[in-house]
Amino acid sequence: MLSLIAACVLWQPVAPDYRPSGPRIQFTLSSGRSFEITTDPKSSPRTVAHILGLVKRGFYDGQRVHRVEWWVTQWGAPASRNKPLDSNEVGDGGSGITLPFERSEVDFRRGVVGIASEGLQLGGDSQLFIIKQDALRLYGSYAVVGKVTKGMDVVGQIQRGDRFKKASVLAP
Repeated sequence: MLSLIAACVLWQPVAPDYRPSGPRIQFTLSSGRSFEITTDPKSSPRTVAHILGLVKRGFYDGQRVHRVEWWVTQWGAPASRNKPLDSNEVGDGGSGITLPFERSEVDFRRGVVGIASEGLQLGGDSQLFIIKQDALRLYGSYAVVGKVTKGMDVVGQIQRGDRFKKASVLAP
């Protein structure tokens, strides 16, 4: 009986493999290492279009990663370019355009990229985060931008303060 209870508590549904198919974005760090995100315009069309527009305008170029935890890495605050990382302003701010919330039917598993916001089920702006360890508790709470499809090992080595040299939308 105890084994049955333990099995029920530990059981988690198995989600189908998530394979977005939108435009790809390459983020290159000042070290020269890079990773790619394949976007998912089907799940979050307005959010993905906004992020692609920011990349094309060079918004992320020169920014630094301002948050690194065991389960997540986050960037996209323009103040990170030249303010000290311990400044209250570095984790705040964006491009100035808050998007409406787009609920995504995607599990927040390792490699999924989301748009940060000021709370659950609120639209975000420019700050992106990558899940490094499954965070299923986030399901339905943040818009999904896509998934890291190349360079997840690079993401795992990113340190707080690492700078992006360039972000580019790759030709299909």
